[in-house]
Amino acid sequence: MHPNIFFLVIDSFRADRFTGTHKSAITPTIDKLLKDGSYFSHTVSSADGTILSLNTLFTGLFSHETGNRAIKLSLQFPNFLNELQKNGYHIYGLTPNLSSFQPIIDLFENEFSTYKGDIPIDHLFDGVGSKLKEILIDKKDEPWICYTHLMDLHWPLTVPEKFDKKEYGDDKYDRIISSIDYWLKQFLENINLKNTFLIITADHGCVIPFDGKDVTDFEPDLNLGLKLGKKIMPNKTHVLGAKFFVKFRNNIRKKRLDRANKGLSNYEIRSRYPNFYMSLYDELLRIPLLINGPGIPSGKNSRQVRTIDIFPTLFDILKLPFPTKIQGKSFFNLFSQNDQNIDPCFIHTIPYEKPSKHDLVGIRTPNFKYFRNAKNKNENVHLYDLINDPLENKNIVKNEAVKVKEMEDILSSITAFTTNIKKENIDETEEQKIRDELKKLGYL
Repeated sequence: MHPNIFFLVIDSFRADRFTGTHKSAITPTIDKLLKDGSYFSHTVSSADGTILSLNTLFTGLFSHETGNRAIKLSLQFPNFLNELQKNGYHIYGLTPNLSSFQPIIDLFENEFSTYKGDIPIDHLFDGVGSKLKEILIDKKDEPWICYTHLMDLHWPLTVPEKFDKKEYGDDKYDRIISSIDYWLKQFLENINLKNTFLIITADHGCVIPFDGKDVTDFEPDLNLGLKLGKKIMPNKTHVLGAKFFVKFRNNIRKKRLDRANKGLSNYEIRSRYPNFYMSLYDELLRIPLLINGPGIPSGKNSRQVRTIDIFPTLFDILKLPFPTKIQGKSFFNLFSQNDQNIDPCFIHTIPYEKPSKHDLVGIRTPNFKYFRNAKNKNENVHLYDLINDPLENKNIVKNEAVKVKEMEDILSSITAFTTNIKKENIDETEEQKIRDELKKLGYL
């Protein structure tokens, strides 16, 4: 019988806070798993948002194949979850109860498979942890895969009272990681790692504001003026007055930010951008990937791997066949040797409500990051030397015309790949429901 699979995706988990010098969280469970399993420190997500990233994960295809403007999981053939079903796997899971997740929710065999996913989001200490423990305890049929998607690190950050102390981390983000580790220990008590593969990863990263101050900390409090204005101004002028106050507030915020950002690096300045600004910088793309289980050696590998490679690798380990007409590739050989044949990663921002000049597309290799406007290759062009400038502070596009052409050629060759898969249609009612949920979460 094939081993079981506990697949844990922790939304918005950055690689540099999973392990390394920037981490201040207390994580004895993760630390032990790192010691016992294989950690891939250079794992790259295909997108800066959840749905695009998960679509590439489950299909082994980049987002231009699954739909760069997709707002719903697309589990059409071929996808790895259906392939696991064909090979006798039972599918259990727990995700937020968002319409975007419905296709995978429909696959789960356990009855209570969702939790509140819109703001205020339910977290592990709100009952999600107990629900997941019950799922892990109550599984009756093997082999199984339990896919879990946790939102504890998703904006807005809420630290459990028990962990809101300096001893658990320097900031909210790391304190929440400490609380996740607390629950992870309990989950592992209910599975047998001798017969279960554990995969811990993320869909994408996030911004963590420099000095703990994000864009909202620089906004003036105009509530009193707004209330007074409504009282003394005629009703017909309220809309115009509100627009004036918004413009006035934005101008003050910009001036305060400009003063506070003086002398900071581009990376530090970006960290104060709104939580849901779309970009292809590494703070939003570098994610953790830890694999533990039977036959998995211990060690750390720094070669670039991609989210589209995770399931092909898992299938390789399980000795299961997987679709060949995909872009993801198994990195199973990295468990025993160093492979220098590194594939580039196609990257794309999550979609705005309407096509926008801010939609970006690009390529990431171990040495360089290239991205530009999704529709115009000559607009908003960026190139970064990731070896000498890992925080992407200096755009070198003006001095590297040859490298830009090389990266654009790679981009063109990847987007030329097609499987001719028919994209799933979403009716207007469902699309509006999904968009309403995304707006509540701050994405649109």
